[in-house]
Amino acid sequence: MKPEHIMHVVNVQARRRLIGENIMEAAGLLGLLSVCGLEDIRIKRIRLVVVNAFAILGVILHIIYERLSWPDMLLGALIGVVLIIISYFSHEKIGYGDGLIFMATGIYLGFWNNLVLLWLSTTLAGVYGLIMMLFKKKKRSSEIPLVPFILAVYVISLFFNGGSL
Repeated sequence: MKPEHIMHVVNVQARRRLIGENIMEAAGLLGLLSVCGLEDIRIKRIRLVVVNAFAILGVILHIIYERLSWPDMLLGALIGVVLIIISYFSHEKIGYGDGLIFMATGIYLGFWNNLVLLWLSTTLAGVYGLIMMLFKKKKRSSEIPLVPFILAVYVISLFFNGGSL
């Protein structure tokens, strides 16, 4: 076999592995955000067992595919820890469950992508809240579930950017 053919085979295998990694990551995040988004809308609660299951899946995928460095993955999860601390001191103006979700998404996305996800989803939720207040559908003190907006931002990023924020 010629060297050009060997390199072509290696490149094809690398692309297939990357596609497999992206599909597994996207499936994990879509599963997490879909299940928790529905719970956030219906019962305004996020079950810890669901978040933990998807977080463990994220760690397993990380071990198999090694897409992120361990520090990047841990710093991504740290964003959720900071949100939980903010939740405590703000008397849950942002819910503990939202912090747990961002801990799990940080495992999949790493620090910078998780930070962008946080920024875009809270911005989208804020715009939604303003529109609802303008049309007198919600009051300033009304609670808005955040996870559906996290899901919306992630789905948009999948569509336009292959899941990279």
